[in-house]
Amino acid sequence: MIPANPRVCVMSGGDEVRYRSYINHSVYARIHGFTYHIGIGLGPAVMSPYYYKFNAILEILPAFEWVLYLDDDVYVTDLDSASIELLVAYAEEHDEFLVLAEGPEEPDGTWTRVNSGVMLVRRDERSFELLRAARDADLGAIRDNWSEADEGLFTNGDQDAIWRAIRDGDLLDKGVRVVGHRDLNSREHYYGESLADAFAVHFCGPGDKRLKVAEFGRRFGLGQELVPRAQMELFSVRRQEHMSDAEILRRRVNLVRAAGQKRLRRKIDFVATHRRWR
Repeated sequence: MIPANPRVCVMSGGDEVRYRSYINHSVYARIHGFTYHIGIGLGPAVMSPYYYKFNAILEILPAFEWVLYLDDDVYVTDLDSASIELLVAYAEEHDEFLVLAEGPEEPDGTWTRVNSGVMLVRRDERSFELLRAARDADLGAIRDNWSEADEGLFTNGDQDAIWRAIRDGDLLDKGVRVVGHRDLNSREHYYGESLADAFAVHFCGPGDKRLKVAEFGRRFGLGQELVPRAQMELFSVRRQEHMSDAEILRRRVNLVRAAGQKRLRRKIDFVATHRRWR
């Protein structure tokens, strides 16, 4: 049973449990004395798999003062960091109800104004209003007047709707704070030699995410949970999942094949278009 008025809930989920990230999230929550909850946001008229998070957060938020929402492809790397406690304290002092990170520049040069894979949401009527506005927004209409120069990459998902709800409500620095990606929601290419280089790593976008997690974990001697063995054992997690060399090789080969097939399809489409033009 969920306690009546706990302080912070760490929540992940969406429409299914796909990765071992729930172990990571649960260990992090227990280290800091937070509640952990997996939310499966089933409901009517969900527009895309990304939108389950709206239902999940709206359902659990009334029971907590704050919810730290994590996508299931996000892993906390600095497990001992007190950054969430500090962000909560600052937000309460400055009457903020939503904290999320900028979208960092990706290796291909793309970026986004915000990334909604990690959000710190306060139990506040403004939070409910923003989440409902984003959930009910017409993504097609948003896409039709999107400016990549000013707003970055259009991802056709929940974060586009969340960004527009923030922008159109003139909420930046008026209850909503966007922090640097290292403070909340970073990417694997920003890590050097330490897991403390950022609070969390997000394997967002297309591609083989299990492979990405495995390769990142190998850099630091970790399994698919991205939790050091000592902390796994502290909370009685007896199975650490590792991807074998053979499986990593197979997945890499599949990626190369898929990339080649994609290039071939583009070439065929180009030739067909050229012939029609002639």
